[in-house]
Amino acid sequence: MNEMVGDMKIYFNWSLNALVPFNSRAADYFLIGHKQVIISVAQRLLTMIEFTPADIYRGIILREEITILEPHKNFEYLSFSEDYSVANHFADVNGFGSDVVDIKKQLGTHGYIIKHRPDISEILFHHKFLSMLPYTEALSRIGMDGAGEVAGLRRQKEIMILQPKLPFTDITKY
Repeated sequence: MNEMVGDMKIYFNWSLNALVPFNSRAADYFLIGHKQVIISVAQRLLTMIEFTPADIYRGIILREEITILEPHKNFEYLSFSEDYSVANHFADVNGFGSDVVDIKKQLGTHGYIIKHRPDISEILFHHKFLSMLPYTEALSRIGMDGAGEVAGLRRQKEIMILQPKLPFTDITKY
């Protein structure tokens, strides 16, 4: 793997930690410290893939019913998908992980799908970057199944955005 330097190294370190978090808040703190660099590199990469804004989706499970969702004060970025079925999977209280963990007790009983059309300036990561940067090799070097992890992220059609300042209002109950 060629050594990355400068802004690209900062971006890659942030995105790798955001994609495969070993410490749940590390990517948030790293983003706070390097926000302008990460945004700048993301914008350059988005230009390279000729990105056009489109609807993205996020599935969530909450304890209470909602009609709008305010920005979370502790999150700097959020994970979405271009694929509605992925969001559907994460909004299902009887789905993802419910055979191992009591999802209803841990997270709540109300599943929602958020639909959002981000401005290009909000995008921090796009799944097409997975083929542009050495994610597979980096994950393999730390003892993970790099190819398997990257394949999963491709299937999820991962998109990460900056936490919006305004609430989400296009929310559907699962």
